[in-house]
Amino acid sequence: MAHVLLGIFIIFFLVQLGAFAKQKGRLNDTHDFSANWPLYLYIFSVMFALVFIFAVIYYIASFGSPILMEGNSGELLHNHDFAEMIYYSAVTLLSIGYGDLTPVGPVRYISVFEGFVGIVTPTVIFIKEITKND
Repeated sequence: MAHVLLGIFIIFFLVQLGAFAKQKGRLNDTHDFSANWPLYLYIFSVMFALVFIFAVIYYIASFGSPILMEGNSGELLHNHDFAEMIYYSAVTLLSIGYGDLTPVGPVRYISVFEGFVGIVTPTVIFIKEITKND
């Protein structure tokens, strides 16, 4: 049964991909769809910088009290290292949310804001680049 559902999904995906390619051909006159590698490099560097900035914020916040809880056991994690903060920041910014780490206390609100920034930032950059008039 799973193979049938996977096959249906693949067919649906290919049909949608074909429809997108057809629509892209119609929109080429009004939108710039070129593969602009400096744009992707710019987005990557902005997102990397955001991960690092939020990791620093989390690391500083962890000096006062534990800010993360183990998702499975519910145990508070003490003695956070910076690598753990980078991991948590990246998972939050990219809205992956594995569930292995859960924020505790006021850091929850910073995490929500980081997730929002992670969605809005690349969207704004893409919209700005697509709609700009040369």
